Amino acid sequence: MSRRADPARIDEARRAATRNWLLGEGATEATADAWIAAWDAQAAQDGLEPGREYWERAWEWIVTERHRRVRP
Repeated sequence: MSRRADPARIDEARRAATRNWLLGEGATEATADAWIAAWDAQAAQDGLEPGREYWERAWEWIVTERHRRVRP
């Protein structure tokens, strides 16, 4: 019997990967968490649902916003 992918676990893994990427870029834990929270708010405003596109767009949005401002 094969296991089915759990969308919630996949979403959490993508969230963790985004956080780890930010930490690797030199962000503090608090700043990384703030960027992810800011993205969650923006995505909700844009009506995006969690999934692959959600996190692909998160990276693009965070990169753009980090160039425009220091903190979310």
